[in-house]
Amino acid sequence: MPNRLRFGNWIAASWDKSEPGLHLLYGITEWVHRRQSPFQEIVVARVEGLGLGLFLDAVVQLLEADEFVYHEHLVLPALLYHPNPRRVLILGGGDGLALREVLRDPRVEAVVMVELDGQVVEVCREHLASLHRGSFDDPRAQIVIDDARNYLAEAPQDFDVIVVDLVDPYGAEGMALYEEVMSHVRHALAPGGIVATHGEGVDPPNHLALRVCALLENHFAHVVLHRQCISTFSGEWGFIMASDAVDFWQTPTETLMTRAAALRGDLRALIVERFPVAFRLQPFLADVIDELRRTQDIVLTEPAGGAEWLYPAQEGE
Repeated sequence: MPNRLRFGNWIAASWDKSEPGLHLLYGITEWVHRRQSPFQEIVVARVEGLGLGLFLDAVVQLLEADEFVYHEHLVLPALLYHPNPRRVLILGGGDGLALREVLRDPRVEAVVMVELDGQVVEVCREHLASLHRGSFDDPRAQIVIDDARNYLAEAPQDFDVIVVDLVDPYGAEGMALYEEVMSHVRHALAPGGIVATHGEGVDPPNHLALRVCALLENHFAHVVLHRQCISTFSGEWGFIMASDAVDFWQTPTETLMTRAAALRGDLRALIVERFPVAFRLQPFLADVIDELRRTQDIVLTEPAGGAEWLYPAQEGE
């Protein structure tokens, strides 16, 4: 049977590992940049109706149409919950968009971004300038090309907020990395510090965000999860904050709103008035995380397979 999947010259396909059976297809209208680094294939491409996108090893990382939804929810709540986030550390985030959000807070005096793949930084600096908006060149920013674990082993222990934007927590390897990183992160926080990370999808069947949340509860006294639908990833994404000092449920909404009013630029996605109610889980999700806490069966043993590019069939195939 002829292959009817055509979009201009190329079809990009990403198999979503958090929800087996779900396939995300993106029609590429323009290949902006493509290269192979020592770590992964890096692609910047334009997607019909959704703007520029970044793909690593064929897995979509962001699309212009809604990247700000992801990055506002990942970064800004942790900054708003902290009374004085002077020093911030970002682990991963080589596209510079988490960095962009951190730099919106005028209380931030210094931010270090640690990215393993320097070529991701090079590509995004050049081709995603409309999205990162010069964040790499802000005088408050320091860009470090290194493994996050190496950096944390020698990092000064005085970061007020640490944003973990590393690999998705698929399977034993991904969860082991999260476990290792979080054990180091805890010691790199200043007193009163907050960790922010994403946990992938909240939805069944794998509930990856709830697994990450349960993992963090083994390291921190206070852990909360809030959710937001990210169209690029076709589902609700879990965003997690953790701290030994900050009880997120007890911070008044009015305090958050006052701090948010001082941010540079308008909020396009984050609704501050929803906190702390945003931390409340629906009963079926609360039941899942209760079971994960009880059994500590956190690691997903059989994650779905990887992603690949699908090329259109030639005439006559």
